[in-house]
Amino acid sequence: MKRIETSPSASVLKNSEPEEFDLVILGGGTGSTVAAWTFAGEGKRVAVVDRKYIGGSCPNIACLPSKNIIHSAKVVDYFRRSKEFGIAHDGFTIEMSGVRDRKRKMVAGLNEMYMENYRKTGAEFILGSGRFVSPRTVEAALPDGSTRQLRGTNVIVSTGTRASLEPIPGLAEAQPLTHIEALELGQVPEHLLVIGGGYVGVELSQAMRRFGSKVTVVDRNGRLMSREDPDVSVGQIWRIGEFRRLAEWNGESPKG
Repeated sequence: MKRIETSPSASVLKNSEPEEFDLVILGGGTGSTVAAWTFAGEGKRVAVVDRKYIGGSCPNIACLPSKNIIHSAKVVDYFRRSKEFGIAHDGFTIEMSGVRDRKRKMVAGLNEMYMENYRKTGAEFILGSGRFVSPRTVEAALPDGSTRQLRGTNVIVSTGTRASLEPIPGLAEAQPLTHIEALELGQVPEHLLVIGGGYVGVELSQAMRRFGSKVTVVDRNGRLMSREDPDVSVGQIWRIGEFRRLAEWNGESPKG
């Protein structure tokens, strides 16, 4: 994915005086971008530092890419059921690489949209790894090896979260996929084992099932989506019935 550096200069020496900003934000997620664009639009000098993603996880590796994949899976499901809608076909194949490329194209477009908003508002996005070196002063290590020091009248820390593995014996050694790698799959898994029945695991499961993968969900709680309201779990039980129908369409045992 192409990265765009909006910094006016990356040649600021490490030992120079810090650059002064009204607001420095460490982490470039959704909350950070809204704050940056809002305050910059009011005339404040604002800098946002993020080590990897323009816009944070949501437009790159989480909310929106997952919905893109899910929509493709829904189209597959409609196509599989096309006879219900009076449309005849002689079969089809799923090119998961094409599904992935469609998702990547969307992400690239979102990145450009975010950068355009930075340009319009006057906020500065800095691609680099940030750390505090003194009160209200962040040092950003840039991809070219240079650094910049940014001192803010105000500083917001909005570094977000990252995917982690449960301390299950042998899990790390098995090198499982997290949601990040799952959204980059170039082929449909023959059998996908999903550990965890929360909303991320369930939405990934139903998408991969519609693509044709056999899916097994393992959850230690008393019901799927255990952190959601009970009626949500009831809805998932209804969905399991849909998956069983899909198994029958694929010539598999509904118990599989």
